Amino acid sequence: MSGPNRVARNGDGPHRVAIVGCGAIARSHAAAIAELDLLELAAVVDSDPVALEQAQSEYEAPGFSSVEALLEHAARGGGIEAACVCTPPASHRPVAEALFASGIDVLSEKPLATTVQDARKMIESADRTGRILGVSDKFRHVGDLVEAGGRLRAGEIGAPMHYAVSFCSPVDVRGRWPSDPLRSGGGVLMDNGPHAFDVLSHVLDAPIEDLSAVFGEPRLAPPVEDSAQVAFQTTSGTTGRIELSWVYFTKDLDYLVVQGEEGTIRVGWTGGNLRRHGEREWTTFGSGYDKMAAFRGVWEAFVSGTAPANSGTPGMRALEWIDEACRSARDHS
Repeated sequence: MSGPNRVARNGDGPHRVAIVGCGAIARSHAAAIAELDLLELAAVVDSDPVALEQAQSEYEAPGFSSVEALLEHAARGGGIEAACVCTPPASHRPVAEALFASGIDVLSEKPLATTVQDARKMIESADRTGRILGVSDKFRHVGDLVEAGGRLRAGEIGAPMHYAVSFCSPVDVRGRWPSDPLRSGGGVLMDNGPHAFDVLSHVLDAPIEDLSAVFGEPRLAPPVEDSAQVAFQTTSGTTGRIELSWVYFTKDLDYLVVQGEEGTIRVGWTGGNLRRHGEREWTTFGSGYDKMAAFRGVWEAFVSGTAPANSGTPGMRALEWIDEACRSARDHS
């Protein structure tokens, strides 16, 4: 984790946090904050007056029309210690750097930025100012994935041979910022690629060494890609595949499958399953995907210092893989 070990606290009360950007994902963060005694939602920020008014009413928190207005409030004793940046990805770096300069720690929504260079600059800015930079990596806090990784490392299906991750579900992004490459930095790969790499973080036997991709012909939101297939190999030679789409539906299937020398592990939205070769029945484990538990885990790790050191770095590494995939897809087109 960049900067200190944990988010600073003013006095003995809860950590006072702000949400910058009051779109759909902000609701999940606000709900997680409301469920944690160690946090207090102390401010919301949005340049859209309608969104801001709705957020103020829904979250019962003071509202500000800009980050500058929030920082002026904080400078007058507003006591903002951390902020969750939920704005479109192209704005993550300038917003985070302004917050760091005012002594405020940052939890950024994924992707960390739209370019590797911007992500690196964000990490450098956090280090320079002694602040914390975290990424909202909810799939690193899903209990079923944690258990799947433990079972794999315990050798329950032998050495891994192949990984498959799938996030495919129709999402109409037309007219919204995800379809604008200047604001989003890309399409479905930029949107769901960080999730895929967070899922893989639980089970990879070695770092990813080689990666290539192809994009489907855009059907929904040109000029960004709305379907992508990514193939990769780890340094140990294990192969993998990532399938992403905003167009077609596979969400009823498992979002992670690991094929091992002696069996298979599957993790889906309703829980996990394991079957060794020769067995007829699957052994179930886990309790299914709990979105709020995952968001609570993100915040608990962020404020308590239990996130890994330099927690912005995995977000930058995901962008490096996404950049490599995009270059590969362009070469194939």
